[in-house]
Amino acid sequence: MRNLHSRRGLQLASALVAAGLCLSIAPQALAADDGDGVLKLTAAQAQQLTANVALDPYGDAAENQVSPQAEDAPTSGDSTDTKPSGSGSSLDGASTDATTDAAAPVTFTGTSSLEGVRGMGATVPVGKDGDYFTVHSRGNVQLHSADGESVWERTNTSYYADWQVKPLRPWQTEPYPVRIMMGYNAVSPFTPSSDSGYSTGDLTGDGVDDIVFSASVGIASYRPFTSPGSSLPNGTFVTILDGKTGKTVWSKLYDYATMVKIVDGTLLVADAPRMNMNSPASDTAKLYGIRFSSADGKLTPSSTWTYDTGEAGDAAWGDIQDLGKGKVAVSWDRAMTSTVEGRGHTLALNVADGSVTWKTDSLLYSRQLRVDAGRKRLVAVEQSDVNDAVTYEVAAYDLKTGNRTTLDSRVNVLPTALTVGDLTAKAGDEYAVAESSLDNYLQVNANTVRVVNGDAPGKLLWSQTTKRDAENNQNGPSVWRLQVADGKLVVAGDDDRMISGSQNPGGASFAATTVYSGKGALVWQNKGLAGAPMYQDVFSDAEGTHVRVIDQSQNIRTFKLGNGKQQSITPLQADISYAQTADVNKDGKSDVVMAGSSDGVWAYSGPSLVSGKPEKLWRATVPGAVHDMEKGDVNGDGKDEIVVAADSAVVVLNAKTGKTLATIDSGGQFVHSVELADLDGDGEQDIVVPTNTLNAYYGDGHKIWSHAAPAAAGDVIFSDASVQDGKVYASYSKVDSLDLADPGATAVALNAKTGKTKWSLVPEAPAVSTDGIIHAALTYKGTFASPEIPYADGHAVVYTWEITSQAGVGSTDATGPHTYMEIRDGRTGKVVHSATMGGLWTHGGFFTDDGSLYQAGTSTFRRYSGEGTEDALASVIGQTYNGAFATGPGGRKLLIAGSEGAISAYAGDADFFESGQSFQSTLGDADLIGARNFLAADLDGDGTDEVLSLQGDDYAPDRLAEDLGGRYLVDDNGIHQVATYKLS
Repeated sequence: MRNLHSRRGLQLASALVAAGLCLSIAPQALAADDGDGVLKLTAAQAQQLTANVALDPYGDAAENQVSPQAEDAPTSGDSTDTKPSGSGSSLDGASTDATTDAAAPVTFTGTSSLEGVRGMGATVPVGKDGDYFTVHSRGNVQLHSADGESVWERTNTSYYADWQVKPLRPWQTEPYPVRIMMGYNAVSPFTPSSDSGYSTGDLTGDGVDDIVFSASVGIASYRPFTSPGSSLPNGTFVTILDGKTGKTVWSKLYDYATMVKIVDGTLLVADAPRMNMNSPASDTAKLYGIRFSSADGKLTPSSTWTYDTGEAGDAAWGDIQDLGKGKVAVSWDRAMTSTVEGRGHTLALNVADGSVTWKTDSLLYSRQLRVDAGRKRLVAVEQSDVNDAVTYEVAAYDLKTGNRTTLDSRVNVLPTALTVGDLTAKAGDEYAVAESSLDNYLQVNANTVRVVNGDAPGKLLWSQTTKRDAENNQNGPSVWRLQVADGKLVVAGDDDRMISGSQNPGGASFAATTVYSGKGALVWQNKGLAGAPMYQDVFSDAEGTHVRVIDQSQNIRTFKLGNGKQQSITPLQADISYAQTADVNKDGKSDVVMAGSSDGVWAYSGPSLVSGKPEKLWRATVPGAVHDMEKGDVNGDGKDEIVVAADSAVVVLNAKTGKTLATIDSGGQFVHSVELADLDGDGEQDIVVPTNTLNAYYGDGHKIWSHAAPAAAGDVIFSDASVQDGKVYASYSKVDSLDLADPGATAVALNAKTGKTKWSLVPEAPAVSTDGIIHAALTYKGTFASPEIPYADGHAVVYTWEITSQAGVGSTDATGPHTYMEIRDGRTGKVVHSATMGGLWTHGGFFTDDGSLYQAGTSTFRRYSGEGTEDALASVIGQTYNGAFATGPGGRKLLIAGSEGAISAYAGDADFFESGQSFQSTLGDADLIGARNFLAADLDGDGTDEVLSLQGDDYAPDRLAEDLGGRYLVDDNGIHQVATYKLS
């Protein structure tokens, strides 16, 4: 695992050393057994194991962050201190009249919002025309036509409006994403996860399946509220959406409804009050049955029944299965305590009236139920309380009588998935069970899929084991879903490769989809970005049987079951981090092209974003997530094209249609940026792409030249490049240079036309360096060239490096990594100015205005005005990442900054930089938890720029930092959206 570099981490380590302490990793206590070899866990071990063997559908595991910290930055406020519309001024009651007073407040008024898809996703077929629903754990629900286009979409914002949720805390105006019940915990049923959090069926009677889901609201993260018809301050809203229109036709707030299912026109809702600490203590676990009448676009309960468990203690629902002929099987569990034995309860009941056909108790917790219709049995995976023993059984319940039979038992493993289906074409279905085994430290070291004979489940037909990756010292992979189709077993599970690195942090990016033959032979497998860990949709149509998944980058992928060939990919609009303006529809107004974490690029009418009715002009699919976007005429047609860095390739798109004009594959190298410039003087923009080499291409994708570091340098990483005066400027250093005694940091200037070296220099460490080493050439925005830089007679280029130093002159802080910049004469390479700019990973980019060079950093802005002038520094409240000047109301110049959870406006004038005030306030903010980047442009032609809030790119900065030997990871729990604001 790579070292993590952050100022806070270094300060912590220094404090421990000063106290005579050290950091170490101690193994956890091993689980005990009673002499029979069966593990029995303590309460602490059980808690640890519960966290280890679970599928996280909400991304909570990503909350461990490695982020930048400005020098002497103030403590930020509560990130939930936001406004519901995402707009407002830093001064309450201030006038919104246009003014040119530099200190006058600025108001951000939201005009439209495009909410991004987040969380784990699933698809559900609907109808006979190939349509399907998509459901995401963080709230998004859509209906798609067979070609993937969205027919309708529901978002978090729309739910909150329907539910009439009002926050009780005045400082928590902005809501968090809802949490649709998804996921699975293989250790304990008493966790807030469920594999039955949504269901489909025709409740409105119009012949189209509707969709119902249960969504946790106000619990994680805690945000109490009021809602009409309930006294609960939080809970789960069970909501029915009309399948045709997506409109809410019914909803109700429950204590904690973990399961919903539509069976024969009856909605079943399983409520577990103890999952919600705010539920009344007397509330018991109940199963509700509701039938509806439909009128005027709404559903009204026409008949209801309740099955009351009578249990007010810790109880949870296990599973629910349709048995056919108007009956369902349901299971629930009572937690073991010091005074109460743990129990599982399984029952069959009639959906029409809730009457119980049979009920059978077990000493084990009921986890998963499946129906074996041929043998007229209900097959169950039942599990002991791990404080008693780490064991599970495969049990059978007679569908008529409920008589229970143990079919098989397993010890020291945890069941993660179960399915029943025909794999051998012989009489009777087979049973497949996935189980995870543990190492001595209660971490998963392997998962095994076992297929057994349904007549003799103790007889193993075959098994397949996936072991923990050799470089993974954390939890290994588990399998979370099994399905049988066409005599094949389809398996969805984790992919733990690179789990400690940027490419798959905590397993949040990779997954595995695997198909085995009925005899256990591997038919095909997708590992990495194209898989899904749990929710796979196996369906058949006239063209055969298919497997459809939503990968963790939010792309819908469909594969042919027989051979694994990808048949289609539909990117969903997820986090949008990059945007450019272009007149796409030739109406004389600026439109917006945007992209981000999925494999999609979208174009929207600019005026429509301002008017409040966003109009999508086109969508394009590219080979990967987008990490940079530029525009320019690269083919000489007199029109700008859109050029994107798409993870593994550069793609040139027609700005009018979104059609792909050229794709430049990187050969497996990470593509993090593109620079457009006319390299050969032919009037067409060319494309410069830094990877492990520096490459130049024509707009049609043909290579012009490639420049590599000397062989003696070994593996290197090239920085983002800049072009000026017929030269391409870049820098490079060795892979993992932060940890090397000889980092090999080098600045180069190349002939733009030929790629031949004009000069190559090794930078010297400044006097403030405590070890005399330039540790790295910083990759992200590592160079900047412009004739507007007020040095070297307009021929200057900026390079950024990493050094070890104190925070500044006279500082008493311990030494740490800092960003050091040099302004060089691009003609000779001579240094004409230099400065230390802040901590490592705090550099957000350079820009110029009115004869000065500006740098945006974490909570700081710097100004460099030329030789003979003093550098100026302005620090601000809030964690800013970037900045640019924009035209505000009345033509006033504003400095717009992307911050953690806000888009902010500052004066940016001489007084802003020269007043000597620390941690200056904004003139106004647009507060959105998920905001980080932005686009400022005049979209409606009124002469004043609008501002679009964008998300941060969570992957590229982390990958670039890791390549140099560090890490950089920032996440949040907000609703992610592209919000458009007018300034006044």
